[in-house]
Amino acid sequence: MPSFSMSRRAVMRGAAGAALSAPFVSRAAFAAVPNIRYATGGGIGPNEMETIIFLDYVKQNVLKNYGKAYTLDMTFTRGTPEAAALLAAGQADLATLSGPAFATIIVKDAVPNGLTIISDNYQDGHAGNATNSFMVLKDSPIKTIADLKGKKIGINAFASAVDLALRVALKKNGIDPRRDVEIVEIAFPNIASAIREKRIDCGVLVIPFLAVESPKGDLRPVFTGGDAFGGPSSVIFQVTTNAFLKEHPEAVKAFLADYVDGIAWFYDPANRDKAIQLVSDFTKSSKDVLNSYFATGRDYYRDPNACVSAQTIQKPLDAMFEEKLIDRRIDVAKYLNVGLLPKPCAL
Repeated sequence: MPSFSMSRRAVMRGAAGAALSAPFVSRAAFAAVPNIRYATGGGIGPNEMETIIFLDYVKQNVLKNYGKAYTLDMTFTRGTPEAAALLAAGQADLATLSGPAFATIIVKDAVPNGLTIISDNYQDGHAGNATNSFMVLKDSPIKTIADLKGKKIGINAFASAVDLALRVALKKNGIDPRRDVEIVEIAFPNIASAIREKRIDCGVLVIPFLAVESPKGDLRPVFTGGDAFGGPSSVIFQVTTNAFLKEHPEAVKAFLADYVDGIAWFYDPANRDKAIQLVSDFTKSSKDVLNSYFATGRDYYRDPNACVSAQTIQKPLDAMFEEKLIDRRIDVAKYLNVGLLPKPCAL
């Protein structure tokens, strides 16, 4: 079973393949304007807001700084470990990372000059909002986490945020994730069908698949990400390499200002119809399904100013150390700079 450990050499090897296989959004040719090479965390909007905030319509009609203070090349990865690999290989400047991917980079010193966390993306475990859920068939004999012993469980990627939540929940209930269960990688869109076809006994559903599959009524949750960490935690967040931040601080600030403006635009009821149409066209999802959850209580919690506290990221990283998934404790506050955001964070 793969662990969270990753050597710098292995990280860079992974990046080479990632760079070749991942599709790119075309670069706008703006001379003398810093270009940001961005690696997504493996999801698409509205799961990862950056993937819809930087759609052409929004760039042209909402974002004030795009094309003036920076441009953006976006690489769509298969998951945050791949985004981490691109950062380590010097092939990305900004990225969406999970706590586990971030921790791996830090403890292995895989990115020259290090990383800075610059904003939140979404958080799990907030009361009144959606939470990542480990689902089984409605008539499954699995009722509790303890019942997962000896079972096959599907996640999107090893060393991802949901992989960490799973391992922490299992260990809390006396189950060794390496010996007592079989954890397999399945792409997010295929996990629900894998449960229904009994290829796995349990699998994690995240937005948007959680919102699509739950109403069908044949699946039920055994536990959630909130259960694993005992409350709200930051699942994915945005980082920049310190080298890029040092060279282009104003570009990073301009990017974040646009990001926050993009969040406001998508959450504004006045833009609801257009926003749903854009996301539907991009994701090929039903407008009715999107309208049932996106930017509502059935969606993830997102801070309107993209603020994130050290505490919400610290919880999963402390869990990694306590479960011996990393060999030293990481003080998140040393790597966090929310002062680059356009509005002050009251955290």
